[in-house]
Amino acid sequence: MTRITNMLRLQGNLGRGALIIASLAGAFLFALTVPIPTLPDAGRAEVRAELADRLPGWSVQRLEPSWENAYVVVTSCAGRDLAFHFIPGHGLPRNDAWIHPYNSYARARLRATSDHSRYLVWRGQKADPASMGCSENLARDGSADGRADGTD
Repeated sequence: MTRITNMLRLQGNLGRGALIIASLAGAFLFALTVPIPTLPDAGRAEVRAELADRLPGWSVQRLEPSWENAYVVVTSCAGRDLAFHFIPGHGLPRNDAWIHPYNSYARARLRATSDHSRYLVWRGQKADPASMGCSENLARDGSADGRADGTD
């Protein structure tokens, strides 16, 4: 009788183990497929408003949080992209931000919007911020074919 009882216990343990493994696999699959809920980001809304003031006519292609309250920004105008980091604070007053472009094309374009002659900085408390509209960019470049000289 002990032999039969041991076999029944073994089958029960195998069934329970298979159930545990299947439930863990299901939980893992569920975790991979369901998006992670996020709360509204007030900083993202502020950056979007700043972009509307500084780069009117440019469409925001990407605006993602980055390290230490910074944001990765990619804007587009007539097939040309401006990619940069928007870094609020870090030694500047509360509403000011450093602008760190990804390439020389973005640096040249964003220099026109800077509130500082030496660094790329956007001041938050300016009544009339420097801006560069999409149409101004097209006029400066002289064409709308999507190629930019001096890109990295």
